[in-house]
Amino acid sequence: MNLVNVLETELKQFGVDQLFGIPGDFILPLFEAIQRNGVLPMLHLSHEPSAVFAADACARLSNKPSAVLLTYGAGALNAVNAIAQSYVEHVPLVVIAGFPSQAEIDRNLLIHHQAKTVDSQRTILREVTCCQVRLDDAKSAGAEIRKALAQCAELSRPVLIEFPRDAVGFDTSLEPAYLAPPKAAQQIQLAIEKLWRKLSSAKRPVILSGVDVRRFGAVSALEQFASAANIPMLSTLMARACLDSTHPMYGGIFLDSSDQLPFTLLRDADLILLAGVIKTDSNFAAHGDIFSAEKTIELSEGVSRLDDMDIEGVSLQAVFEGLCQLAYPITNFKRITHVDSESRPDIAGPALANADSGLSATQVVKSVHTVLEKQDNIFPIISDVGDCLFASLEANPRYLLAPAFYASMGYAVPAAFGVEASAGLRPVVLVGDGAFQMTGMELGHCLGHGFSPIVILFNNKRWDMIRAFSPDLHCTDLGNWDYPKFAESMGGRGVSVDSEQAFVDAFQQALAWRDGFSLIEVKLAQGRTARLDRFAKNFLAANKVAAC
Repeated sequence: MNLVNVLETELKQFGVDQLFGIPGDFILPLFEAIQRNGVLPMLHLSHEPSAVFAADACARLSNKPSAVLLTYGAGALNAVNAIAQSYVEHVPLVVIAGFPSQAEIDRNLLIHHQAKTVDSQRTILREVTCCQVRLDDAKSAGAEIRKALAQCAELSRPVLIEFPRDAVGFDTSLEPAYLAPPKAAQQIQLAIEKLWRKLSSAKRPVILSGVDVRRFGAVSALEQFASAANIPMLSTLMARACLDSTHPMYGGIFLDSSDQLPFTLLRDADLILLAGVIKTDSNFAAHGDIFSAEKTIELSEGVSRLDDMDIEGVSLQAVFEGLCQLAYPITNFKRITHVDSESRPDIAGPALANADSGLSATQVVKSVHTVLEKQDNIFPIISDVGDCLFASLEANPRYLLAPAFYASMGYAVPAAFGVEASAGLRPVVLVGDGAFQMTGMELGHCLGHGFSPIVILFNNKRWDMIRAFSPDLHCTDLGNWDYPKFAESMGGRGVSVDSEQAFVDAFQQALAWRDGFSLIEVKLAQGRTARLDRFAKNFLAANKVAAC
């Protein structure tokens, strides 16, 4: 069977329904073969990081692998930062990169796009992928593809498949249908017993859920267990929208001490179960006293350490399903039937209406939440990093995507392509002017692909998050670009607003218009969110202590 056909068959088996990419000489034969076969549609963007961001968003939303095609060296290495973000945030991404043919290598000449050696691409990407294979042997190529895709799906991490220029002519064998490896029943039962013994003896246990609970399909089992054991469950910032916010055991998002209910629950807990949590400085650096080793258990997919013992083969889903069989109410925690904006800042209250004070990011997102609540259709929210990420806490969407840990600027606009391509859902994009200047021109591809995202651009004429951390830095000013004209030049609609009513009107008009993308420039008159100020203050204080 032709290698390209094997690749397409395997990708579809693992849930890949479309490809993202940017053509380049070493990958052109594969591009042409894929186009000729017509099995998987290809969506192209203008810059390699953007193509990866789009594929990353597709994988996050579908919870299945997504694939991106890049050329050798100049293409794949230009995407390293975006791939790194997928790696540390546990996104199943398949990076298919071009590679020279053996005949090119045998000339003993430096090959264009080559870095230090012909193998530099693989050497560099080894740092941000969990598996690397090169399809330079026709006999083993089919098995190598299966190896990479299986690790991508099972570990929820990026993998690298290097595809030599001449490999389109290879014939190889198609592997038997993929079967997920059997679960380590004895190890899982051991983890269940150890966890239940600790949880059932605690008086005030709390579950803090991380994004891996969704990545590895454990959300439903966790929610059922929380109900059965009457244990409150919280979410990290990265895991927003993973849990059902209407669940009676849901206590909100923990970011800092301003999240009164989550902070109080964690502070007063005698046992905290970190379930699938990626421990980052964003959430934990300023709160080490809360998450002391004495009262914290870390439950992770793969290997977990319980009672000073490493237990391999742990499945988050299987562990919580097993705990459900043992559980009975073990706390007197009062089920949450009502919360207000003070104790649950993750749920937006009514939009503010102070025409004299000018617009703030918080006010705009509250208005977004209020308008979307009345819509019948689902509108995922994609937030870039910076102040818009903190303002996004004022909305409570069914789907929310944001690089809340690695925090690579410029994610949100290209991510909109991945969301609309994978689910057919029309995203609402929250992006600051600084991040927009990095990848906003990708909106020019919306017309060609038939996409119609709604982009809300927060314009304060500066990199405000950078200024929050370094207020005396002079290079944070960005000037005043005419963003609505940019939108119009790319085939979209652009409008600028400076009042709440004008924003609501523009947003409702954008929801009603489906013939292209809409860009709403929000001219911010008020300072950054209090959230960002507190975050920067706590983060800097924690780092100062660490430095001492």
